[in-house]
Amino acid sequence: MYEQWKEQNAAHMRDSDAWEVFLAWLLLREKEVTLDAISDGIVDGSNDGGVDAIYSLLEGSILPLDHQVVEDPQAAKELPEGLELTLYVVQSKFSKSFTQATISALQSVLPSVLDLACDLDSLASELNDQVREKFHVFRKAYRNLLVRRPKVNVRVIVGCRGLASEINVNVSDRAERLREDILQKLPSASVVVEMLGAEELWRMYDTRQAETITLECDEVLTSGESYVALAKLSSFVKLISDESFTLRRHLFEANVRDYQGQVAVNKEILGSLREADGPEFWWLNNGVTIVCDEAHSVGKTFALKNIQIVNGLQTSHTIHNWFKESAEAGEFAPAGGDRKILVRVIKASDDAVRDKIIRATNRQTPVPDASLRATDEIQRRIEAYFGAKGLFYDRRKGYYRNLGKDPARIISIPYLGQAMYAIAYGRPEVARGKPNSLLAEDARYRQAFDPTASPQLFYWSASVLRRVDEYLQSSRSQTRYADRRHLAPFVAFALAVEILGRSPSHWRDVEALAEENHQFSEVELESAVTKVKVELDSFTASSNISMSDATKRQPFTKHLVLGILGDVLEA
Repeated sequence: MYEQWKEQNAAHMRDSDAWEVFLAWLLLREKEVTLDAISDGIVDGSNDGGVDAIYSLLEGSILPLDHQVVEDPQAAKELPEGLELTLYVVQSKFSKSFTQATISALQSVLPSVLDLACDLDSLASELNDQVREKFHVFRKAYRNLLVRRPKVNVRVIVGCRGLASEINVNVSDRAERLREDILQKLPSASVVVEMLGAEELWRMYDTRQAETITLECDEVLTSGESYVALAKLSSFVKLISDESFTLRRHLFEANVRDYQGQVAVNKEILGSLREADGPEFWWLNNGVTIVCDEAHSVGKTFALKNIQIVNGLQTSHTIHNWFKESAEAGEFAPAGGDRKILVRVIKASDDAVRDKIIRATNRQTPVPDASLRATDEIQRRIEAYFGAKGLFYDRRKGYYRNLGKDPARIISIPYLGQAMYAIAYGRPEVARGKPNSLLAEDARYRQAFDPTASPQLFYWSASVLRRVDEYLQSSRSQTRYADRRHLAPFVAFALAVEILGRSPSHWRDVEALAEENHQFSEVELESAVTKVKVELDSFTASSNISMSDATKRQPFTKHLVLGILGDVLEA
């Protein structure tokens, strides 16, 4: 994600410099701060006291040096009580580990600069002008706001590309002592010292800023904090699209599949929409299910915060398309737009509850097991990583097809599961014979999509299998069309066996190959295909079994390993 962000926003910078801006951007992006303002807070340089960036925010807005609250002690008297003043002190490391030295550097500086009795100029030999100026902004604003009893927060952030779960206990203890030292200087403040690694930064990147959208309804039935309502189609389309009828696609991110186009059910939905004098729409349609963090009603108008439409995507897309076509034809609204749709609004901010709702509501209609895995966090991570590498991971079936992406660059969940089992776990017969079980059975799914494996491993495995597929589909391989699909997992497996000198049994066996993004040559591909074909012919002849059945059973996998490594094993 960093590499993709850098290419778009800071391609001219060195990695270490761009990382500082990236980390600060992640911390402050919900504040809608510009990159210029973020860059202005970077203080990294000689005599920086171990600090890379400093920001003082009043009610979510960055305070400049010449802000009236900083310059004029009297200005604060006109402000309300309890304003929130937050200081961000950021240390960015492009390394993959958290060290005691980083915390020690901050510990030698922060207690002094946050001691209002200490003259900042007395620290001139230790801290450069820019660092002192940024701390001056916070100190002056704090002093001047004291009469209005502000809520003061101090957030000390240490961010790197490593894993916070692997932080040494000595580093954690030192971070806690730093927090306590700051509290002694600012006893009324809320002080946090945070260590943000790859896991935490990913979550920050993956989190969308909550938005509130309104929905006008005609009839409402209330049960606790959830509702069942009837809304006009014209009101519902305003919820899912903007004024120019551009669909708010992010509202459907938690859905298990994307719009399926002109399939039978969608044709039926469209037919009932066009039948303006027909039965009420909600009599003929199951409606939609909306989950949200908050749902407030004023009369019959709902304000819904951070919503996701988790069931009813086909209905929603069809309604949107119907209204959009009408608008493009010059009609303000299609005839029958005042008919109603059934809407369930469920307040469920807990991810586990949301997941249960998604699975339960989608089990009512035939949905492949692969699609029901689409909302897992590991699937979202893989999708984001693949996107940064130029591939499109179709965790929501049909999403990238609907966006017009090149089909040759789209990777499905089942395909990636097959690649992982064939290459990373040395079970090509499972990849070939039981692709659905990789997703239907929890144990196999958790193995194939181990969240502790790096996204690069998934990318590399898919790339290897895709390369094999492309070779088998070419005229160079001389492979019959019907044989290509069941040979591919074994050829990919054979490539891994050949280079490792053994059969892989866990993704860690091929992790080094994935991290270096090892590429197999045309010669290696040709050799692997030849060996698989030869060993398959030998096995089927001796076992009196068909090629199709042989490639679904583990005995052939073991036979293939012996055929590839026979000389090595005998030696």
